[in-house]
Amino acid sequence: MLLPAVVAATIFVILSAIHFYWAFGGQWGVGKVVPVNTAGEPMLNPGAAGTFVVALGLLFFALVLTANTGVFDNLVGRQVVIWTSRGIAAIFALRSIGDFKYVGLFRKVKTTPFARKDTLLFTPLCIVLCVLCLLAA
Repeated sequence: MLLPAVVAATIFVILSAIHFYWAFGGQWGVGKVVPVNTAGEPMLNPGAAGTFVVALGLLFFALVLTANTGVFDNLVGRQVVIWTSRGIAAIFALRSIGDFKYVGLFRKVKTTPFARKDTLLFTPLCIVLCVLCLLAA
């Protein structure tokens, strides 16, 4: 389907841009996007290089979802695009489920600023992206 692919690709481009902003030193929103334990200590520290890799990955996801519109049919087979889109959907399904402690639907830590953002924004966005990727495929 065209609309889910375009919507998902647009979301991925926006997310990629935000990650590039962070990778190059931007500070807006940084305080609530990394999972923290109950003591407020970050559970991971991706650094600029890690954030840059995530930004590139999100841009790749946008490219794959754009391929679902048929724009790259002369360059790559439909089955590759379909299965890659399903793989991206699986990634976001797993992220939605979470690690059962700090992120996702079944997390135990629920009172940190990240946990509140995860409940209101991050996990629902992952579910939406999972569904959009499946519809696009």
